Parts: sequence; C-alpha cells; structure tokens
Amino acid sequence: MRAPLSLSRRQLLGSATACLIAPLCPARAADRNYELAPVERAPGVWMIEGAREVFSRQNGGAIVNIALLETPKGAVVIDTGSTGGMGAAIRAFADQRLGGVAMVLNTHHHPDHWFGNAAFEDCPLLAPAPAIAACTQYGGDFAASLYAILGSWMSGTRPLPARQPTAEGPLEVGGRKLVLRQMAGHTLADLVVIDQATGTLIASDMLFLDRAPSLPDADYDRWLAGLDQLARLSPSGTIPGHGPFHRDGAALAQTRAYLTATRARLDLAAQTGLTRIEAMSAGPAPEFAHLGANPEEYIRSVVQRWPDHETTALPVIGGA
Repeated sequence: MRAPLSLSRRQLLGSATACLIAPLCPARAADRNYELAPVERAPGVWMIEGAREVFSRQNGGAIVNIALLETPKGAVVIDTGSTGGMGAAIRAFADQRLGGVAMVLNTHHHPDHWFGNAAFEDCPLLAPAPAIAACTQYGGDFAASLYAILGSWMSGTRPLPARQPTAEGPLEVGGRKLVLRQMAGHTLADLVVIDQATGTLIASDMLFLDRAPSLPDADYDRWLAGLDQLARLSPSGTIPGHGPFHRDGAALAQTRAYLTATRARLDLAAQTGLTRIEAMSAGPAPEFAHLGANPEEYIRSVVQRWPDHETTALPVIGGA
C-alpha cells in the first residue's frame, strides 16, 4: 500500500475524491453560503448529495455525499464535508431537524470527507486508525491546497482529525444498529457503514456513480477485492461516496469497470512506450469520458500513478 501523498505535492488538481442541481444547490458564490437540501432516502436515513465535479470556487468544495442517520440521541453524521462552513451547515440541519448529533464517523483521510469536523468538536469523532494518522500527518498540506483552490470558502476552516478509532463490526447508537466494515483500496483505510434498520449501505468512496473515481491513493487489487466483498451484500439502497442514491448495483458495476479499464489503459500505454504526457493526452477510456470530474480525475491519475504503470510494464518490455 502506497503512503498517502501530500496534496501540495500532487497539487490536488481538483479533488481528492465529486451538484446534482435539482435536489441540491450546494453553494452561492455571491455570499459564500451552503444551501444544503438533505433528502430522506429511507426511514431516518438522510443524504446530502454533492456535486459530481472537482473542487472549484463555483461549487465551494461541496462535492461529497453526506449521510445522517436519525437516532433518539441525535444523528450519526457520516462525513462532514470540505470546509468549516459546510460542516457548520450540516451541523445546523442535524441540530434543527434531527435532535442534535450523537456521533461523527469519518470514512477516510481525503479532506472533502472530514474538513468540516471543527463544527462537531463537542461530539465523538471517529475514523479508522490509519485514516486518523493520515489526517494528522497531511492535514496541513490538505488545507494549504484547498485554500489555494477554494479561496474564501475555506475561511475559518481548520483541520481537526477524528479522535477515536473505529472498530470492525456492530455499533449501536441511540438504539440504531449499524455494522462497520473497515476496508481499503480507495485509500489505505475506507470505512463502510450498513444501517441494519433499513438495509442501506453507506459505501463511502469505495463506490462512485456517474463521477470518475479518484485514484492517487488507490491500490487496484485491494479495491477490486473490496468490491467483491460489497457484491456479497444485498442492500436495499446505496449511498456512494460521490453520485446518486440508487437501489441496484450500478455504482458497484461502474466502479469495477472504471478501475479495470483505467488500469489496463495505463498499463498498455506504458508497455507501448508512451510518455506520461502522451498517456494524459489520450484521455480516459471513451466509455468513461462522460463521467463527472473527467478528464481532470483521469489526468490526475496519470500524473500520480504513472511510475506504477511503468514499473508494471518493465517485465513485459524486457521479455519482448
């Protein structure tokens, strides 16, 4: 597993990870307010859907899906957004409509999933232990990159990593029973949550739909193995890390196809002797060119993953 890269070194290129305009207008550039529109997708399961774009001053960084699970003791908030202002808007909804906040779960270390944590400083903040370590190590670099991209949307934002590690298995909060799956592949640690009351899968960035997956910290083999595990579940509905809520296996199929095709495309490019610039210029596989955040995410993948594909190509070239 490769160590997470500092965003200042990989220059983010618009997202560590993706507004469906109809249910959500996440940000108004004129007044820097987030206009979040949570939708109840299953009883007590609320979703705020993020833009399928890369980070920009037009979307204010509101590119990630947020899930909130109602309990009698307050909401379980799964991820807190890209900025302090977005976290504050999520907190306001939870306080006003869901009886407050019982717990926050951060699914992994990419900053669009936890940079709103400061709005929940008085709440239990949990994440997988490796993700906490990565947030602690790279939070300053993440912040510098996002301030450069988002400007005043980042005002008042300060990195606050989760304080408590999550554990694999059942978790009950206010009588609501959850199952936590600690996976990896998209990053070194990816938390997946299953709501037992409704059968809803909150898949984090293990799944993307209609938005190109982000690959700079990915391990293809571990991610594909994780998808095999998710394929054995039968959720009633799925909230991916980026993209729309759905009741079929669309995100699973699309994420698997994208990983497989992108890996093969870059391996072939390296094997045929293309340079990094030539591989970037070729663009993503045609069947995925329409996805949100492409070609930016594909270019970002080439920038950061090209040495891996060159290394993979060496035995092929040497044996030719």
